[in-house]
Amino acid sequence: MMKWKLLTLVSCMFGILGTGWGLSARQAESRVFELRVYKTVAGKRAELSDRFRDHTAAMFEQAGMENVGYWTAATGDDTDDTFVYMLGYPSLEARDEMWGTLGENPDFQRIIVSAERSEDRKLVDTIEARMLVPTEFSKIR
Repeated sequence: MMKWKLLTLVSCMFGILGTGWGLSARQAESRVFELRVYKTVAGKRAELSDRFRDHTAAMFEQAGMENVGYWTAATGDDTDDTFVYMLGYPSLEARDEMWGTLGENPDFQRIIVSAERSEDRKLVDTIEARMLVPTEFSKIR
């Protein structure tokens, strides 16, 4: 009788552990990243970088986004006017919600949106954005 109770207990433990592992694997699969490449108005890359350092990165964090990294180009076309960054999200749906939250932030509207709508204060010329899903062998999952 004791063997069956022990076997039942061990089976339940494996079931619970397996379910937890399966749920965590499913969460890891849904994590997504957004790579954004900005071509700045000529000569404005440093000013854009400063705005991200001083304002934008904190606003992203407040909206729930993960600031993965920020880079300036060292090679390639338009090196002096290229600014690159990556954000992380739990899912594509969460990304959409977080950008909605960011859009409602009065500081975001005042500091960034209004500046980018003004020809005199505009820093960004073009934006290329791409959503990325890590492979199963990627460390960043």
